[in-house]
Amino acid sequence: MSVGPAARVVAVRTATTVVPLPQPLRLGAMTVERREYVGVRVVAETDDGRTVAGESYALTREAPMAELVDRLVAPHVLGREVVASDGVAARQSVGAAWDAALRGSAIVGRVGLVRRAIGLVDVALWDLAGRLAGRPVWSLLDDGADLAGFAEPGVGDDTDVPSRAVAGRPGVVSSGAAVAVPRPAILVAAYPTPGRSARDVADEVLAHARSGWPLLKISRSPDRALMHDLLAILRAELPDVTGRPTVAGRSGVVVDVGFGWRDADEALADLDAWGVAGAAGQSGETAPALAWLEDPLLPEDAVGAARVRDASGLPLSVGDEVTDPEVFAHLAMLGALDVPRVDVVAIGGITVADPLVRAWAARGMVVSSHVYPEVSVHLGGAAGIGVETFDRSPEGNPYDPAPLLVRGGPVFDGGHATPPDAPGLGFTLDPDRFDLEAPS
Repeated sequence: MSVGPAARVVAVRTATTVVPLPQPLRLGAMTVERREYVGVRVVAETDDGRTVAGESYALTREAPMAELVDRLVAPHVLGREVVASDGVAARQSVGAAWDAALRGSAIVGRVGLVRRAIGLVDVALWDLAGRLAGRPVWSLLDDGADLAGFAEPGVGDDTDVPSRAVAGRPGVVSSGAAVAVPRPAILVAAYPTPGRSARDVADEVLAHARSGWPLLKISRSPDRALMHDLLAILRAELPDVTGRPTVAGRSGVVVDVGFGWRDADEALADLDAWGVAGAAGQSGETAPALAWLEDPLLPEDAVGAARVRDASGLPLSVGDEVTDPEVFAHLAMLGALDVPRVDVVAIGGITVADPLVRAWAARGMVVSSHVYPEVSVHLGGAAGIGVETFDRSPEGNPYDPAPLLVRGGPVFDGGHATPPDAPGLGFTLDPDRFDLEAPS
């Protein structure tokens, strides 16, 4: 064993849970009637026989994620050592496990579902490292953070391997006494579900705005007339409620299209019908019509996204479900990425996501996360990422039951998310939902 807190992985366990939704949701071309989640627990033992475990979870999107973890990732992690004497050591040991899992599954993986499976285990390993060190993950990640960044996200010969995160000149190691800094947050406020008017949906959004949320997201409805009326109401009333104008990436309304348009022509036709295309600069307006337009096309259609960006004048955000960093590079090269979105599980875990967020932030870009706020809040240093969440009321919300599946996590207040001071990621999975006590 290494000097300092260290443990060897002895088990990787998985469990799946399903939560029906009260009514179906339309997400782009998809209809969602239930949410299925996979939970992962990585168990390790120290030399003196102490057991330490780390956990993670993710939407399965109806894919066999537990089986992928069990068959393609766990064999490459079992027996590996996690060292947590400081954040640099944690990057080295967890990064080595990430590399082993990526290369061990490379013949069928690298991106896609296998990348998600690697991400699930990587997140659990970081949780384990933090618990082993007795420090929150955000604090460990700040140790030697200058070693974590890629020169250009998604560009270069070796950006898919976190070697730059685990090698190089010595970094500055903190004492672990840093104070958690609130991160900006975004609330997924409403879905235009069937039977509701534009006024109904707008009132739901405005109610959340009155609770202190300056940045609020809605999903796109295929009903052009409804979207026109809904956005007209919100553009007229939201600034008075929040006391803030629309600022790209910072405040106002976000529309999530969920890859719902086939091409740029369809996108621009809808945006014109909504009355938001080219709104800035017309009729004396200086602010953009939206804080950003999210995932208008499939993420790989960078040429189409660039055309939507140029013709509409709207800030674009892309990244949900993206598993390949090169997708970001292509979008950025064509000027189609104003607000990168990082899905910490899909992109391959904390080992990959944290360097991306830090590199984007260093370039002055606003960065947002996609779901999993309990993990994303740890990324990128102070104010390095905008943390996305759904309503976290004890009674739940009709769109995403994830807040009911975890215990702990960040504190949301006034449009900000403060990471926990507890060791690791600061949350645990509900044992009534995820049976992770016995081997899977």
